[in-house]
Amino acid sequence: MKRFFLILSLLLCVQVTFAQRDRRDWKPQTEISLSYSAYPRMAAEEFRDGHYGEIFGGSFDSQRAQVDQIHSIGLITGEVAFKLKKWFTVGVQVAGTSFWADAVSTGTRISGTAVYLLPNVRFTYIRSDIFNMYSGIGAGLVMQSGFSERKSDFAGLGGVDMNGAIQVVPVGFHLGRDLYALGEVSLGTVNLGFRVGLGYRF
Repeated sequence: MKRFFLILSLLLCVQVTFAQRDRRDWKPQTEISLSYSAYPRMAAEEFRDGHYGEIFGGSFDSQRAQVDQIHSIGLITGEVAFKLKKWFTVGVQVAGTSFWADAVSTGTRISGTAVYLLPNVRFTYIRSDIFNMYSGIGAGLVMQSGFSERKSDFAGLGGVDMNGAIQVVPVGFHLGRDLYALGEVSLGTVNLGFRVGLGYRF
């Protein structure tokens, strides 16, 4: 029995030593990443809703069949983040997307662009040298041009509408050490779906 407790004590001492060394060796890190979402559905719906009954006339439901498919370049997102603790990261994202569609009856082309500025935080709950899993939330602003015929003039930005934006990441992951792949499930006004990309940590 004494031998068992002696071995257990040694194992605990080794674990504490490595944990302390790990804490001493770890330093705050900076991450930069570029990612892509194939079709930002929430923004597409805002674009669609902003033009029904304004360009084409009539009600929302009656005009749905008269509008060609809405096309998009997808959502391109750049991010700079600061890993302040192993489990806590703060960052800011700049994202952009564009849409275009045609009125079937008239052939009129409509188009619009949205740019997002989104500060965010991430909480990492699974950590290793090459794999991290996290959740996060962000809130910021979106500037939209061409999303509606009724354009506002916010702070002198003629023709640009400015609104709030929020995004929740229930689950995301980074795979790799310095150079890493990323994937996220995104829910919110910026994107509803998946986001994939590459990043670099230093």
